[in-house]
Amino acid sequence: MDEAKNSIYDRIINIHDEALASLSAKHIPPYPVHYEKQFNRIFESLSDHTLKTALNHDSTMDEKINSISKYIELAKIAVEAFSKSHTSMALVAAQQNDLLSSYDMSNNTNDQARLNIINGLMELSSNMNQELQRSEEKIVDLNERLDDVLLDVTTDPLTHLLNHRKYMEDLTNILSNGMDNELSFLSLMINADDFKKINDTFGHTAGDKVLYFLAQTIKGMVRAGDIVYRYGGDQFAVLINRCDKDKALSVAEKILHKVENSHLIYSGKSIELTVSIGATMHQSSDDIDTIIKRTDSALLKSKQSGKNKITLV
Repeated sequence: MDEAKNSIYDRIINIHDEALASLSAKHIPPYPVHYEKQFNRIFESLSDHTLKTALNHDSTMDEKINSISKYIELAKIAVEAFSKSHTSMALVAAQQNDLLSSYDMSNNTNDQARLNIINGLMELSSNMNQELQRSEEKIVDLNERLDDVLLDVTTDPLTHLLNHRKYMEDLTNILSNGMDNELSFLSLMINADDFKKINDTFGHTAGDKVLYFLAQTIKGMVRAGDIVYRYGGDQFAVLINRCDKDKALSVAEKILHKVENSHLIYSGKSIELTVSIGATMHQSSDDIDTIIKRTDSALLKSKQSGKNKITLV
């Protein structure tokens, strides 16, 4: 599967490169409007069924998300290319304006020729400014669309928290700074106790409301710089940065007590809710596997020792 995906991405990049080369050979300015037409023409001529239906392939959701992420990376490259083009056009426009301002009317060129040159330069400058405006609008639009797509890919639709994929990305970035030293960083895993019983007793709609309540409760208990994720199912994760063990554990205790003392009512019935929490501090040379394994182990101990508890390992 990886080999097939790599082939698809190589083909896309080749199409991208050929489009730029075609623009250059024809001396066509790489404005967004030209680029789009050229790219679409080459895409249609060089792409095949495999490429066109790549995202419709019978694959897992994670594979589709990874595919989407690759397309986002390519889109970012396009935005950067448009930005560079915009900068270049702005420089040319500025040079043209300087030329117009400094043009010496006393040279030997006859008046009509000078007038034609000036009119031509003025028209070119006006066209350039219009293209600059269109390019700027295109860049803004693309960036906004990229932000929307990134939000969709990294956000859990039920709880509105960041999702498992974003958790793995963020944890990787954090751990990259702690290969040779310990970080003041705590990992929490939080699991709803007896969630299956809640679903069986009150129904899945009630279960969804419980998950949303937990997400908002946890988010409300942590600091602005700490990040809460829906790790999967009824399990949540929190990454607490720049905090010692005692302060970080106090956050976990606040979450535990807040949930235990909550009064959830659904269809006139009270839902008793508690959570179990596993916690671990960063250790030197930790990688994703070791820190997740320790946090999961701590969570399991909380479950096995009676639930509604915090375990630090």
